[in-house]
Amino acid sequence: MTRFKRSFLTLTIIFLIAFPKGGFKISGIPLTWGYLILMLSSVFCLVGLFIDNSKIYFKKERLLTLQTCLPYIAYTGLVLLTKDVESFGFLFSYILSVLFMPIMFLMVFNRVIDNENFNVLFTNVFLWCLRFVIVFGLLLFVYKLKSNRTIEIPFLTVNIDDTNSLEEKFNSRGDFFKLVSTYNNGNIFGVCMLIFAPLYMSIEKYKFFRLGFFIALFLTLSRTVWIGTCIYFLLIIFRNLNGVKGWTVLVCALVFLTFCVPLALNLLNLDLSFLFDKNLGGRLEQLSALNNITLFGEDKFKGIGEIVYTSVLQEFGVIGLVLYLGYISAPLIIYYIKKKKFSSTNLHWSLIIYIIISASDGAILYIPTMAFYWFVASYLFKPIPKNITPQDA
Repeated sequence: MTRFKRSFLTLTIIFLIAFPKGGFKISGIPLTWGYLILMLSSVFCLVGLFIDNSKIYFKKERLLTLQTCLPYIAYTGLVLLTKDVESFGFLFSYILSVLFMPIMFLMVFNRVIDNENFNVLFTNVFLWCLRFVIVFGLLLFVYKLKSNRTIEIPFLTVNIDDTNSLEEKFNSRGDFFKLVSTYNNGNIFGVCMLIFAPLYMSIEKYKFFRLGFFIALFLTLSRTVWIGTCIYFLLIIFRNLNGVKGWTVLVCALVFLTFCVPLALNLLNLDLSFLFDKNLGGRLEQLSALNNITLFGEDKFKGIGEIVYTSVLQEFGVIGLVLYLGYISAPLIIYYIKKKKFSSTNLHWSLIIYIIISASDGAILYIPTMAFYWFVASYLFKPIPKNITPQDA
C-alpha cells in the first residue's frame, strides 16, 4: 500500500467515524468531509478497475447480498420517479444512504475491504477513532452539565451551518443534555455505536475504554439505544447459556436490571414512566400508517421517519415493506447460508441489533448510519486476518 493510499484511507476513516458531521451545507443539504472523501474513494476505485481489468474481483457472498438488495433498490428507485417530493434534502439522503451505500460497500469497495493491508490500517485507526468519540462524548456531557455550554468546532465537530444549534436537535432530556459526542444527536450517536459494538468489543483490550463505551451509550438517554444495548448483552448471555455458570449470569443480569434501572432513572430525575412513554417519544403519529395501508404507498415522498418500517410502508406500500425486509436482512440471510466459510465472530450481531431497533429509531437517513451498516455488512464476509485475534465480548 502506497503512502498516498494509506493517508487517504486514514482520512476517510477518521472523518467518517471521529468527525462524521464536519462539513458544510448547500441548499440545506449537508455535505460532510467523510462522505465527500468516501465518494472520491469510490471514484478512485472505479477508475482503477477501468484502467486495469485484472483488478476486477467480486466476492460471491457480497454479490449475492447485493442481488438480494436489488429488488428493493430498483422498486423504490422507479416509484420515486412517479412521486412528488416534499423535501429534496430527504430525497438526496435517501438515494445516497439507502440506494447507493450497499452498492458502494458490497461492490465498489469489495477489493479494498479484502485487502490485508487495509484491514491492519482500519483496525488501528478505527480503534482510536472509537476511543476518541467515547472520551470526547463523556467530557462534553460533563462540561455541558457543569457549565450549560457545549464545545463546538465548526467544520469539524459540527457542520458550519449548524453551529450553536445542538440545543435544537432534540438532545434535551429534562434537566440533562444527551451525550452526543461529535455526532450532534444522542440517538444517532447511540445507533451508530451499537452498529460498531461487536467489532469494537472484539478488538478493544482495555477495560477502561470498554466501560466508557457502555457508559456513553447509557448517557445518550435514548430508550432506543438502551434497548439496543440490552439486546447486545442478551446475545452475549444466550450465546454462553450453557450449564450453571450461564444461568447464574442470566439471573444476576436480571437482578441487576431490576434494582439498578430504577436507581439510575432516579439519578436522572426520571421514573419508570419514561421507559413506557405512551406517546413513544413523539413517534406515535408514525403508527398512523397502519390505518391506511396501500399497495404502492402515498403519492408524495416525505422521507423516512424514526420508525423505519411504518415509514417504508407509508412511502412505498406493502410491496415496498416486503422488499425492504429482504433488503435490510440480506447480509444476514447470505451470512447464515454461507456461515461455515467464515471465522466465527459476533459481527453479525450488529445487523441484528440495528434491524430490531429500527422499529423504534433507525436514523436511516442521517449521516453516517447507513455507511456504517453497509460497511459492517461487507466486512462480515471478510475472514479474520491472521495478525489479529479478536476477543469474545
